[in-house]
Amino acid sequence: QYFNLTVAQTASSLLALAIGSLIIPTAFVQFGDRDQAVVPASRGTAVMLLFVYLCYLIFQLKTHVDMYNEPSQKSPKKPSGKKEAGDMMRGLATIGAGTGAAAAGGQINRENLIREEPEEEETPQLSIIGAVITLAISTVFIALCAEYMVSAIGDVADSVSPEFIGLILLPIVGNAAEHATAVTVAIKDKMDLAIGVAVGSSLQISLLVLPVMVLLSWFGVGQPADLTLSFDGFQVAVLFISIVVVNYVIMDGKSHWLEGIMLMVAYLIIAVMAWFYPAEDGVAG
Repeated sequence: QYFNLTVAQTASSLLALAIGSLIIPTAFVQFGDRDQAVVPASRGTAVMLLFVYLCYLIFQLKTHVDMYNEPSQKSPKKPSGKKEAGDMMRGLATIGAGTGAAAAGGQINRENLIREEPEEEETPQLSIIGAVITLAISTVFIALCAEYMVSAIGDVADSVSPEFIGLILLPIVGNAAEHATAVTVAIKDKMDLAIGVAVGSSLQISLLVLPVMVLLSWFGVGQPADLTLSFDGFQVAVLFISIVVVNYVIMDGKSHWLEGIMLMVAYLIIAVMAWFYPAEDGVAG
């Protein structure tokens, strides 16, 4: 399967910038021993990340719309038994029609015999207003469900590593709809949309949600009051390895089953390491 290489590499570059904005503050705290200085540094970095995200939206929706709307190459469909039988019947019909036309002294019109069915154009099922209303209602219900889910995690965290909950359980449950959408459109050979769904969510979290949370804590909204971009070294290493693997996978502009195996194995390795990552009271698992 093929996808738009330029769009994919642009998203990968933005993810690399996002992970860099986490590695630098984390290294600043680990090696510089400047716990207090990292707070204003993180706030300044958050402002710059929001600026980058705004530029990304302008780039995608305004200045380079044609690049994002450019259709990617479609992979050839594998012939099925039904299709082969249909081709055989059309071939026999062509031979029979040619024989009859020759006997009658006429000529065969192949355009009337071989007809390719055009692809069905997808039409939107909702208007813009309906889509916005549906999105708003869904967001409210998802926020309520997320609040109850987070409040119930305390009982599970006593026996499971918090890293496993944060890196594996919560993303699977919270992004189940996105995962299903990405897989569904990928099966339909719409790889650009699949990559947009998968990578777009990560970009929103790293370039929008996280910087906004840092700035909100600056103004006294939420806890902790001094939220920074300095994270645990294991978490930052996992993000870095994930982005490196994704970057190498999409650099050729096409995908195959072996690359899928590599991505799944990388995910399983992260899950195993997160399960055995030391918790506060010892080793979880």
